[in-house]
Amino acid sequence: MKVAFVVHDFDANFGQGRYGVEIARRLAGKCEFTVYANTFNAPDVQHVRWVKVPAIRWNVLTTVLSFLPAAERLLRRDKPDVIHAQGLTGWSADVITGHICNAARARSMAIHRHRARWFIQMVTPLERAFYRQRRASHLIAISRCLAEEIRAEYGWNKATAVLHHGTNTDQFRPPANAGELAELKARFRLPANHWHWLFVGEAVKGLNQVIQQLPFFREAHLLVISRSEPAKYRELARSLGVLNRITFWGYEAHPELAFRAVDVFVYPSDYDPFGMVGSEAMASSIPVVLGDSIGVAELVQDGINGLLCKPQEADSIRSQLSRLRADPKLAARLGQAGRETAIATSWDHNADEVLKIYRAIHAERSTQ
Repeated sequence: MKVAFVVHDFDANFGQGRYGVEIARRLAGKCEFTVYANTFNAPDVQHVRWVKVPAIRWNVLTTVLSFLPAAERLLRRDKPDVIHAQGLTGWSADVITGHICNAARARSMAIHRHRARWFIQMVTPLERAFYRQRRASHLIAISRCLAEEIRAEYGWNKATAVLHHGTNTDQFRPPANAGELAELKARFRLPANHWHWLFVGEAVKGLNQVIQQLPFFREAHLLVISRSEPAKYRELARSLGVLNRITFWGYEAHPELAFRAVDVFVYPSDYDPFGMVGSEAMASSIPVVLGDSIGVAELVQDGINGLLCKPQEADSIRSQLSRLRADPKLAARLGQAGRETAIATSWDHNADEVLKIYRAIHAERSTQ
């Protein structure tokens, strides 16, 4: 069975790329697995062939618009048995993994930047047509909320499997001992005798709300791992008198180290189809405070293996942080239970289910 896995970037440092790397790591020995991507950064993944798809990488929009026809030409040339597209990457997909619904994102998030609004306005009609292509027969949604968005916004009415992202629980783990913890706190320049918070991801996914909580917790210090431009967040912190209690770290190639270095992960996002950073924090045995409507929140039982908040209600975020600060034993229990959840939600299970879908499609095609 020849499988074509289509993604812009096959790279574990990016969300869709990480999904692809983990799936390929487990399935490449069970089928002929070829990655169609513009970039390939997974030298440790065995038995995978790479076909480079040319794309104009000026911005996200040019990437999408140039990648689509280039991938289509290559797929028509190679004629794989099963084509697995990662979102808007190929017009002749058999199975689509939905990672985002831009129509829902436009309504759920305040798109402040002109470029972001322009991108969504251009891409949403393409995405709608993409989910109505005749060949596609199976949707893999990374959360129940995303599956419902794609059904409601784009009219998808075919087979759907909800497969929450797995987590590499060897990579994302608690510190082995006090010595490792001390080394990591020093690496990230975290001050001693503070309660260390962590925010990871696009700043628009709740960094404002986290910074606004710092004045209420004088002992807290925030570590920010993000590619987002920090200028306006620095200004907010300065206006609140908390700039000296934030470490703006920028991009980090090994985010698992940051998770091991802190006491709590705070991610009050009001829109995220999944939010892999949440499950990675859980795997690292730190308590999480997550927005209650994002995909990864579907794995959380409030007060059992994590805490959920209303992102637009500052009192809700503050209340959950206060619970953790007042009860270290609760924080420890939540952290341990979160790791157990991450272990149970494995990439192995995810890959097994994906392989079942490939085989079903291949069997159906073989009888036609």
